[in-house]
Amino acid sequence: MSAPIRAIISDLDGVVWRGEEPIPEAVETLRAWSGRGVPLAFVTNNSAHSAEDFAGILNRLGIAVAPSHVITPIEALKSLLRERHAGARVYVIGGAALALAVVEAGGTVVQDAQADLVVLGTDYELSYTKLRCATNALLNGATLIATNPDLLSPVEDGFEPCVGALVALFTAAVPGTTPVILGKPQPALLEAAMTLLGAQREETVMIGDQVSTDIRAAAAAGIRGFRITTNPRHVAQADDPLHEVIDRLAEIRPV
Repeated sequence: MSAPIRAIISDLDGVVWRGEEPIPEAVETLRAWSGRGVPLAFVTNNSAHSAEDFAGILNRLGIAVAPSHVITPIEALKSLLRERHAGARVYVIGGAALALAVVEAGGTVVQDAQADLVVLGTDYELSYTKLRCATNALLNGATLIATNPDLLSPVEDGFEPCVGALVALFTAAVPGTTPVILGKPQPALLEAAMTLLGAQREETVMIGDQVSTDIRAAAAAGIRGFRITTNPRHVAQADDPLHEVIDRLAEIRPV
């Protein structure tokens, strides 16, 4: 018999919203949980915005959450730069929040191929010029760091290419490139969330729409994984970790 659920970690994209459109049932359930005081944290691979930005969106939807309880690969990037790449020159493909993280961690954002690191995140101003510069930096020996390995990201009218597609491009263009992946399925973001929640592993669950990232991260962190069926492109694989499948968040009953 499973332990009672006392703390919840949830993905954002594909669970709470698709693109910029909230998923009404999910918002209603999360609002009810937060109103009851259920310990909640959100863990996303999306680096297009800061934790403060995401918390602001959630609060405007009526889901009470502090920025500290929204964990993104940006926090993992800061830690990595401070611990292993102090003062690095960094070429960034990503949004303003990702570039700011580099500066806050003591790195220097550069606009040419003379970089120690290439950092990949979600970039809605991506251009061939950026791709060319990053490629030359990698050919010059830069290390590739990616916020996440997702190939697709859910949006209102379907899906869009995600950071993992860029990783595939660069590893094809520069053979021998081995990317460092910051987000899920690595368990570090979930471990940080559990620490914030003060939650016991056996009483904590992770909710997501992707087995390759959310559910594998849950398995790596040793917690129960729930996959919500909002991803119509999901195809089961023989090596998928054991997890539970739900159609609606309300099927989960935290105590």
